[in-house]
Amino acid sequence: MRNDHASTLIGIVLAVAAHALAHAAEPGKAAPRHAWVTPEIMAPGVSFHTFESAAAKASVSYHLYSPTAYDREPERRFPVVYWLHGSRGGLPGIPKVAARFAAAIDAGKTPPCLVVFVNGLANGMYVDWKDGSAPLETIIVKELVRHIDDSYRTIATREGRLLDGYSMGGYGAARLGFKYPDVFRSVSIMGAGPLQADLLEAPRAGRRRAEEVLEQVYGGDPEYFRSVSPRVLAERHAEAIARGSLVRMVCGDRDETFAANRDFHEHLERRGIPHAWIVLPGVDHDPLGTLEALGDANWDFYRHAFAERADIQPPPRKPDADISFTVGRQDRRAIVVNAPTDGSRRPAVIVLHGGMGSADSMRVTSGFDAVARSEGFMAVYAEGTSFGDERHAWNTGFLMRRLVQDADDIAYFDTLIDTLVREHGADPSRVCMTGGSNGGMMTFVYAVTRPERLAAAAPVVASMFTFEVRPSVPLPILIINGARDDEVPLEGGMSRNPVVRRAQRAPFKPLDEVVRFWVASNNSRGNPLIETRGTVTTTNYEATQEGAVTEFVVDSEGGHGWPGSKPRREGVVPIGSFSAAERIWQFFHDKCRQPR
Repeated sequence: MRNDHASTLIGIVLAVAAHALAHAAEPGKAAPRHAWVTPEIMAPGVSFHTFESAAAKASVSYHLYSPTAYDREPERRFPVVYWLHGSRGGLPGIPKVAARFAAAIDAGKTPPCLVVFVNGLANGMYVDWKDGSAPLETIIVKELVRHIDDSYRTIATREGRLLDGYSMGGYGAARLGFKYPDVFRSVSIMGAGPLQADLLEAPRAGRRRAEEVLEQVYGGDPEYFRSVSPRVLAERHAEAIARGSLVRMVCGDRDETFAANRDFHEHLERRGIPHAWIVLPGVDHDPLGTLEALGDANWDFYRHAFAERADIQPPPRKPDADISFTVGRQDRRAIVVNAPTDGSRRPAVIVLHGGMGSADSMRVTSGFDAVARSEGFMAVYAEGTSFGDERHAWNTGFLMRRLVQDADDIAYFDTLIDTLVREHGADPSRVCMTGGSNGGMMTFVYAVTRPERLAAAAPVVASMFTFEVRPSVPLPILIINGARDDEVPLEGGMSRNPVVRRAQRAPFKPLDEVVRFWVASNNSRGNPLIETRGTVTTTNYEATQEGAVTEFVVDSEGGHGWPGSKPRREGVVPIGSFSAAERIWQFFHDKCRQPR
């Protein structure tokens, strides 16, 4: 394998050298500044072509992968993938990428399509250079697309075009896809860079290389870099992109660009642009490793992208559905109730079961179905990791750790929210979370870790284990507990239920400390409004202008269990003075995550 790889690299180096000699300047003429024609790469199904570019004033090359169906079905038209390579040119990757397309098409995982391997120069950035010497954006969008449609049997509409790319190519896909949503319907952004606001803060290239690119491509002008960035283009064309584009972002969590990609994902969310955000655990900045980790999920995106034109119709939306997806190597699920079916968006309340429960049992117990249908939001019953006999739990790090230690529940909820927004009509600015007992503890954990993804949270009969991490932004929170709860005592410490106590790795924090933690984190007002009605005392720390509300509800007669539900066992009586579903929606109904 190593000898074959070395031979391939040597062949490419020799081809580049021969190409340079063949195109050497004649005596008295300046050498060409840009490699508009690359060496030819030989691979099954791949052909090499050039076209005359008025913008470049030269011939420009590209490689084309054609599926076997192209020759077999002469009357058929095909969608087109424009594959944008990373820095250094990407020629060695063409055979491997083409082989992946061929295998997926032959297996029926994706519709047959043409793949155009674009010549984006070694470090062209897929932008019109400020000095005018390399008008790459113009060449691709105004000339190459037209040339491909004129030369081949393509579906010559935006629905038939998909931009995909990795690293510099991911940056280019975002740039061109967001600037020209009328040309490209589908945009795949993988391991992309540079997505940061300041080019010189380069996580991979280093400052010296970033300075060279800034000077070469952007004329040394940081404002030009900013003005043509995907970040600004997303702001400028947010409405058009949100209305008609299909977008995904993919990045490994060990990729140096991960933080910038996550920040850009949040930027798209704040602009109301629906998109998939896929985090690949353990994957670094590796294009083939990324495709390997994506597996068949990669082709799910292509099927969706080309469904309208490939006779593969996506299933119609259903108001109630059992959904499943893969997180890491685990198959996970959730139940969606009362989702919109008309293309509109509505709030979503994610409901978490307790330890040893399930999505189905929480749906029966919680009472959210009726409230969701009457109030017009979607209820989503999440499900933890199974440990046998229809029992499930959440990995908070401190409870039932041995049973669910391999579960990445932060990634699960990230993926679930992305799926709800992308496929089920959830309003990304109005996603809320609640849960009881172990589900309430997980609600605390996600609220601390991902407060920017939620509009509000409501942990019930639960507590926190640690205050080491504080939420990065204020988050409205409603905390509900019973004073007679022996499993999660108000005063904290170890549970008085021996089963729970054996599963604890740390004591519960006292609830008064938990409330103070959230009042400080939320910058809530220090002087609360306190109201007692019957057995229920509500302590409300109002939101300040820059903060969020913190509300604490205690029922003096309530024990452990979901408020309003029947006792699970003798001697344990849940809060009976109110329905948790109704009380929680009363708190959630006007909450909306504001853009930052």
